[in-house]
Amino acid sequence: MKKAISLALIVMFVLSLVPVFAEEGSSNADTDSDAEIKEESSVSSSGSGSSEVKTETRIRTSARTKASGEEKNRLEEMREKNKERLAKIAELDKKQIERLSGLEVKNVEKIAQLKKERLEKLAKLSEEKLKKISELEKEKLEKVADLEEKELDKLSTLNRARLKQLAKLDEKRLKAELKALKIVKVKSAEDLDKRDISEVRLKQIKDKFEKAKEEFEDAKDELKDAREALKEAKQNRDENATLEHAKDYLLHTADALISHLEKLKAKVQESENIDAELEAKMVAEIDAQIAEINSIKANVEAATTKEQVKEAAKKLRTKWNRLKHIIKLHTERIVSARVQGIVNKGVVLEKKLDHILQKAKEKGIEVNVSAEISAFSEKIALAKDKYQQAQTKLSSMLELKSGNATSEEIRKVADEANALLKESREAIKDAHDILKDIVRKIKEADEEADLSEEVEVEVEEEDEGEDADDEEEVEDDEDESSTETESNTTATAST
Repeated sequence: MKKAISLALIVMFVLSLVPVFAEEGSSNADTDSDAEIKEESSVSSSGSGSSEVKTETRIRTSARTKASGEEKNRLEEMREKNKERLAKIAELDKKQIERLSGLEVKNVEKIAQLKKERLEKLAKLSEEKLKKISELEKEKLEKVADLEEKELDKLSTLNRARLKQLAKLDEKRLKAELKALKIVKVKSAEDLDKRDISEVRLKQIKDKFEKAKEEFEDAKDELKDAREALKEAKQNRDENATLEHAKDYLLHTADALISHLEKLKAKVQESENIDAELEAKMVAEIDAQIAEINSIKANVEAATTKEQVKEAAKKLRTKWNRLKHIIKLHTERIVSARVQGIVNKGVVLEKKLDHILQKAKEKGIEVNVSAEISAFSEKIALAKDKYQQAQTKLSSMLELKSGNATSEEIRKVADEANALLKESREAIKDAHDILKDIVRKIKEADEEADLSEEVEVEVEEEDEGEDADDEEEVEDDEDESSTETESNTTATAST
């Protein structure tokens, strides 16, 4: 099932985008892959229509073979014309001319105007890197061609959007940026994760999450029962029963908060794009909040008077008002880490697409998707920029939270961070749409293209340092527990 296999990489990427745009991304991907699988099945099926399908398949194959032959001829003709143009540059030898002649005509025209020493450095680049560099505007191309060979090779390793970004800098800044860059070889986006969590550890964390989720649901159900019992006791003017049911009500409220925090902690612990130091700080803060709630629970259990219950309710309400900001901050951190993971997938995928296109070209197949890949690269870069801005906002939230900032000030920054993350997710959605067009064109031009092939690529390593249902659970639970818990503690305080 070559067609189905060829979709593996795009489907993997699409599925990774589900947390960001659940309906459009996943449904489109599933529709495409299902259609391919069904088509392949129909070709191999038996029945009255089998021969007709086989005939149609042969016709399509014949048409593709003819188109492929015409494309090979076109490429060879273009290469020969480029060689003729480049041969007029006396300084170039045959090997250099051969390397440069494979470029698009418009790019050869720019290359041909460069000085000898610049051309010699460009000709030493791999064909894949040379193609990316040659897409720069003439002025920028001249500037980067003045770099040292190692610097030029490093620059051409970057994805298109990043390459264009650095090419805008002046020479001094460009060299400084290149010196600070670290290039790493990876086989998948997971190699860029900030933490490597073992399968055993991940299972333990997921089990803890499921346990906390179950306890949260139980606490909510028990809260409803406790509310009704408290209401009935107050209506009957039974002070002893009212006191006991008020205590029960507060204890279940505290349990709901604790289980919600345990869920949040599990999400932090399983986020491989939250670095170890930040993860430890977040977990420590959550544990501290749980300890304080347990302390309030102890006060509730020990209470023997209405005033003591009221005091405990007041403490719990104050604690919730503080927890809302902590939960919001940590939830945004988790979402941001997921976005970063998806962006990493996009960065690695762009390099793998380059590899696939290069292999096709070696077979004499030219797939004209330069514009689409550039657009894809720009969208991934935009998503990356937006989530990095969101990270800055989230860091400032930490400073505000530890200072004397008001709730409004903290909420404003949180809303700004959330808006940036939303923009980042929108950019990823756009990248997904572009990616579908790229894969379609590759499939049409080269049916044998294997998008699932494992290949090592070079990408830039970031200095800084997930699934749809989980993200919805974190955010939905936050909203649900926020409304119910706040009303619960307020009602109990007035008992």
